[in-house]
Amino acid sequence: MKKVLFATTALVATAGVASAEVAVSGYAEMGLAGGDSMETQFIQDIDVTFTLTGTTDNGLTFGAAIDIDEGGSGADAVANDFEDGGVAVFISGNFGTVTMGDTDGALDWALTEAGNVGNPGTLRDDETGHGGYLGSYGDGSADGQVLRYDYSFGDFAFAISMEQDTRIGGVNNGGVVDAGDNSGNMALGLRYSTSAGGVDLSLGLGYQSTDFGTANDQTIIGASVVASFAGGFSAGIQYSDWSDVGGVAGADNSHLGIGIGYSMDAISLHANYGEYDSGASGFGLAAAYDLGGGAGLHLGYGSTDGGADTWSFGLAMSF
Repeated sequence: MKKVLFATTALVATAGVASAEVAVSGYAEMGLAGGDSMETQFIQDIDVTFTLTGTTDNGLTFGAAIDIDEGGSGADAVANDFEDGGVAVFISGNFGTVTMGDTDGALDWALTEAGNVGNPGTLRDDETGHGGYLGSYGDGSADGQVLRYDYSFGDFAFAISMEQDTRIGGVNNGGVVDAGDNSGNMALGLRYSTSAGGVDLSLGLGYQSTDFGTANDQTIIGASVVASFAGGFSAGIQYSDWSDVGGVAGADNSHLGIGIGYSMDAISLHANYGEYDSGASGFGLAAAYDLGGGAGLHLGYGSTDGGADTWSFGLAMSF
């Protein structure tokens, strides 16, 4: 999404705050969508994001963002919880960055999904909606509110995160009765970027443990590699191994995803394929033509092995 500043307001709240800015960005789309399980129909959508940033007198950067498309509709109404869907707040300095709210856990932060390799995006996310695609890991199994710390030094960066499970006497997002003493999610992530022979490489490695209130914790180990070549080509692979899925002993699974992308002038192309050890698989395709000024034509297709195919085509606008 291309962000254009609509309005900037200087705020002076206290003597310790140097300044702050409020920016508004937006995204809209209109077109057609169809597939095996739906009639061809018109589709339209709009998304608005408010981004607040500032810097203190001693050089600390702070900020927050709220996605209006998610905020107020995606959050669960849970007693004794302070979650806000679509909202994230951060503070950053020489010590690193601390982010809290609707943000990625350390495993998801570290890895690059196959569907994000050179992907220009589609109106209905058909290319990442098929049965073989994996776009998130253990995040969201508790209350959806993640606290993540990340720090970068040179070509390396690492992160640690936790997602609390504050539900008492109810059912958590994983569908398991919560006894009130679960530890939620804990995750670690590592990134490394380098160049070799004119190829830019991005590597990610991560681990996550999730307590579902059973005798076993779900564990996930994942890794990804993305290579960007001269001439607009890119390719990537992701792999993750899951143990005791949902806290059920012996319920193991693994996932493999492959993605490629190509961009030349105004044209962008993308394809991805994914499969689970349990048998589910599928592929997705995306193509876009940049009209300039933040507008573009987008075509998407997704196919699930043994399931439904979907497609969409239309105009996407970034503001």
